[in-house]
Amino acid sequence: MTLEISAVAVGQEFTVRLTSTPTTGYVWEVQKLPESIQLLGSDYEKPAGDIQPGNPMTRGFRFQARKAGEYIITFVLKRQWESNAIESYTVTVQAS
Repeated sequence: MTLEISAVAVGQEFTVRLTSTPTTGYVWEVQKLPESIQLLGSDYEKPAGDIQPGNPMTRGFRFQARKAGEYIITFVLKRQWESNAIESYTVTVQAS
């Protein structure tokens, strides 16, 4: 799956939001991050209402572009103790 983000200014913070079910052990992680893109952090966004085991949650990854250019960030959905991902997600960032 691919998402294109256009017109991100150098130095501007941007967020990529991905949904997973962390209570099952499957979480998104950054697999490939270009040198000119900095990961500022990530947080789960608390959904409205009670959280039940197995409910999906959204994790927001915050980034900042340090140089102008086109960059690709790759995420994988996997359990930390397993080597194979069950899904991948690619984001193309246009920084100027």
